Amino acid sequence: MPYCRMCGSGTVIAYLPYAKMSLCQKCFLEFYVRRVKNTVEEFKMFREDDVVGVAVSGGKDSSALIHSLSKAFPKLELKALHINLGIPEYSDHCESRVRLLVKSLDIELYVFDVKKRLGFTIEDFMKTRFKRKICSICGTIKRHIFEEMALEANVRVLATGHNLDDIASVMLNTFFNGNWSQLTRIKPLLPPLAENMAYKVKPLIRSPEKENLLYCLYGELPIRSLGCPHASQTGIRKYMQLLERFSEEDPGFKYIILNRFLELIPMIENVFPKPELTRCRLCNFPSTNEICSYCKRILLVKQKDASA
Repeated sequence: MPYCRMCGSGTVIAYLPYAKMSLCQKCFLEFYVRRVKNTVEEFKMFREDDVVGVAVSGGKDSSALIHSLSKAFPKLELKALHINLGIPEYSDHCESRVRLLVKSLDIELYVFDVKKRLGFTIEDFMKTRFKRKICSICGTIKRHIFEEMALEANVRVLATGHNLDDIASVMLNTFFNGNWSQLTRIKPLLPPLAENMAYKVKPLIRSPEKENLLYCLYGELPIRSLGCPHASQTGIRKYMQLLERFSEEDPGFKYIILNRFLELIPMIENVFPKPELTRCRLCNFPSTNEICSYCKRILLVKQKDASA
C-alpha cells in the first residue's frame, strides 16, 4: 500500500511519475500551490504589491491558476478577466463557472461580452473564409481583448493558464516548422509591447495539464463541464499526443523539453532581433503592420454583415 511521501498518510490520491512521489489530497494541493509560488519567484513574474490580472476562461487551467495564486500570495491583489465569446450555451456556461469561482475567492471580475461590445460573436467567423481555422481566429481575438481588458482593469501583470503540456507542444511545433523567432513569445515572462501595457506571465509553465485538473477536482473548484463545439485536432494537439507517448517511456520528458528550450531562448533572441513595431491605424495597439491581425479579422466580419 503506497503512503504519502510528505505526511506518511495511507490515503494516497495522486502519483507523480516524473518525481516518483505519491501524495494524499491535502499534500497534493499544498505541493501544487508551492510549485506555482516557486515558479513565480524563479522567473520574477511579479511582486506582491503588484496588481495581477488573470485571464480566466472557466476551464481547469485558468481556474487552477487563479485559485492557486490566491493561496500562494494571499496579500496579492488579483483581478479576474473573462471573455464571453457568444458561443451558444457554451459561453454562458463558462461565464457562470467563472462567476462562482471568483465569488468564492472574493476577487473582482471583469467580463468582456463580445456581442455587446463588438456587435458580433466568434460564431460569425463561421461565415467567412476562416471557418476551418476558427481556433486560430479565436486565439487572435482573445489575445487582443485581454490586452484591452488589462488596460481597463489597470493591471500591471497579465497571467495566463498556459501549462507544461501547452508550452512543450508549442515549442515542438514551432521548432519543426522552423519559426524560431516565435519561440521567444512563449517565455515564462514577456515584457510589455508598449508603455502602459501589461507584462505577460505563465505561472503554470511547470504544471502538467492532468495535475491542473486534479487540483480543480480535489480543491472542489467550479469548472466548465461542456467542451467548445469548435475545438479541433490542431497541429498543437497532435504534438501533445506525441509528447504523451514519449512520456510513457520517460515521465520527465516534458520537463526536459521545457528546460532545453528555455536554455535556447536567449541565444535565439540574439540571432533573431525583435521585429520593429508600429501602431495599428485602427486600434492604435502595437503591430508589425499598418493594420493589426485583430483589426483585419474584425473588418472581415463586418464586411460580411454589410453585404448580407
